[in-house]
Amino acid sequence: MANQQPPGTIHRRVTDNDEVINLRMILVKYARFWPLFAATLAVALTGAFIYNKYVTPVYDIVATLVIQDSNDKPAEEKSSLVEFQELEKVNAPKVVENELEILKSNQLIKDVVDNFQLWADYKLKGGIIKDQDLYGMNPIKLNLYAANKPIAPQKVELRILDTSNYLLLTPLINPARRHFGDTVTNALGSWSITANQNIKSHVGDVIEISLRDPEATVLSYQNSLNVETQEKPATVINISIGDQNVNRGEDFINYLIYFYRKADIEEKNKIAKNTLAFIDNRLDSLSGQLNHAENKLEGYRSQNGLTDVNAQSQIYLQEVQANGSKLNDIDIQLNIINQLEDYVNQPENDNSNIPSTIGISDQHLLALVQKLSDVQLERNKLLATLPEKNPAFEPINNQITALKASIKDNIKTIKATLETTKQSLQQFNTNFQSSIKNVPVQEHQLAGLGRQQTNKETLYNYLLQQREQISLTYASASSNVRVVDAAHIRPLKASKKYIPFGIAFLIGIAFPAGFIYGRELVRNSVDNRKLLERATLLPVIAEVSMVKLASHIAVDNRDNKDSFILIEQFRHLRTQLGSLKPAGSGGFVTLITSSVANEGKSFVSSNLAVSLANTGKKVILLEMDIYKPRISKNFSLPDAVGLTEFLNKKAAKTDIIQTVANHPGLHVITGGAFIDNFAELLDQQLFQNLLIGLKNEYDYILLDTPPIHSINDAYIIAQHCDATLYLVRYGYTSKTLLPFIQKLNADEKLPQMNIVFNGLTGGRDGEGYKYENYYRN
Repeated sequence: MANQQPPGTIHRRVTDNDEVINLRMILVKYARFWPLFAATLAVALTGAFIYNKYVTPVYDIVATLVIQDSNDKPAEEKSSLVEFQELEKVNAPKVVENELEILKSNQLIKDVVDNFQLWADYKLKGGIIKDQDLYGMNPIKLNLYAANKPIAPQKVELRILDTSNYLLLTPLINPARRHFGDTVTNALGSWSITANQNIKSHVGDVIEISLRDPEATVLSYQNSLNVETQEKPATVINISIGDQNVNRGEDFINYLIYFYRKADIEEKNKIAKNTLAFIDNRLDSLSGQLNHAENKLEGYRSQNGLTDVNAQSQIYLQEVQANGSKLNDIDIQLNIINQLEDYVNQPENDNSNIPSTIGISDQHLLALVQKLSDVQLERNKLLATLPEKNPAFEPINNQITALKASIKDNIKTIKATLETTKQSLQQFNTNFQSSIKNVPVQEHQLAGLGRQQTNKETLYNYLLQQREQISLTYASASSNVRVVDAAHIRPLKASKKYIPFGIAFLIGIAFPAGFIYGRELVRNSVDNRKLLERATLLPVIAEVSMVKLASHIAVDNRDNKDSFILIEQFRHLRTQLGSLKPAGSGGFVTLITSSVANEGKSFVSSNLAVSLANTGKKVILLEMDIYKPRISKNFSLPDAVGLTEFLNKKAAKTDIIQTVANHPGLHVITGGAFIDNFAELLDQQLFQNLLIGLKNEYDYILLDTPPIHSINDAYIIAQHCDATLYLVRYGYTSKTLLPFIQKLNADEKLPQMNIVFNGLTGGRDGEGYKYENYYRN
């Protein structure tokens, strides 16, 4: 078998380096289906127009807050209550990140949802395009008394008969005439419908109430609410939400801010109120003690008639009083220490108020008490949004326990010091008293009574002053949150109007493109020259268009302008075949085959033979496909005696060669009668001798063989050929056959393989370029 290229010829092999994405070819391929694209785009854009016209847009409602830091105020503007350790937490700076979470807390949103009954939508039925939303102007109100949880989404329809009666229309409920305010019990639970002020304007109207589960509604608003800071460390908070009803969105945000500020003020007032209660209790107790001390002093003076003492007595008494004052201070501190000790010994996580630490000079103890107070306040804030058993409380509870333990240890040390000092002072007092033997016992007792009265009076006056200051702060409490912009609608972006059209355009392009691409995947046929060359590693030396003509021979249809492109394409194939023929050689034997039937072998063979003959060359065409003979029909030749008769030695060579009318220089050998041992006859010396004789007589010998994937004949014939034209039909040859073609070439089963791409449609070549109409014009 000869599979070597003749010297001087060019036989290009295609590699992966030849691959170039041809966007033009892709566009051309899809442009053939422009009616499908146009129809899909028209439907999609019409849908987008209807959507824009009749669907209510979602508006963005926004508001802006500023979290003010109370510690930034000048010193003269700060409350004197900072001295009161329990109240320092009121003026502590807010952490903006914490406030973001509080604004999105479930409880806060639940307050707003319940306030406006956002789990119920009221609509007026009977609109031309859509039902009218009655938010803010609904003539009725549904009141839930004992709802079954969770509430499944459902609708209640009713017709307003007059200002006192209505008719339930919901299918699940017995249609019945009812009075406004009557309690209804059904699967929803116990509920009633009451009339609002504008009920008169809706008499005869049908109202639809759409119900959702309140907890699910709260969760929905919680997910759609957007709370964020503009930039860190700024304290400006932006709150936004999307809603189709502008009034509902504005009400939601405005009342969210209202409940948030209200909770902030209530938290402050709670601390002040608890402190006032503590001071009031102490004042009540001190008031009784002070009255008792004053009455006792007055009674003692009256009973003993004490008016004056000598100068020495006065000096002694002054010393005693000074010493007594120190003892009094120590007693006060011990009293406060004992109260504080009782507090820290209370059960763990007790929420009662921390006793006052006024009078204690130990800074370390004051710092520990302050820290304990801060941690308990933080725990109380978390209790507003989280259950007490939440794991988030564990570190806080541990911190409270540790702080109480530290306070106990500190109290133990301070208490021991005070007791020692008290004992020293008492000893000093005893020693001093022994030195004033000349002072009347009555005067000594009088000094003790006076000391007690002075102590009670001093402490009473101090607490009374603090109570007035705290009461003033309590009465003027305000939130540190300032509203910069109340809820307002943000103008719809112009681009939003065109988003549906953009989506419609994409759908209008993507849907038909996907359909076409999917159809091509299913068809799995060759429709691209680059793909063909890359998969087979063979060059495509010519392309042949799909043109409908009256006869199979293009030159016989010159009166049809569409035939000129075919004539020119076969001229090109003729030139390419001539370049494969070595210069000065004899007859050139060319095998023409394909993978399967109906790929155009006989059509290309016939027209190539005619084109070669028109140049004055001697050409003979052999019809080797005896299973489906087409050559004899293309040229309207009788098939009485042909190749099979010659190989069976029933006819001579001169008997089987026929001349084609109108095409001088072209001869044809038809296939002859069908025989079942044709392959064996081809393998005999007689067939080889026939080809040798023809090579001496003709310039070109063309062999139209059966499909090589189905019939073995082409493998036998290929042994005697110089070149192969392998037919691949556009949109018909399966891509699964391309590896088979590549293997034929790799295994050198056929000589000098070259591909002819047949059956191209749309007046374009295999790369999508449109053929010029030069000849037609």
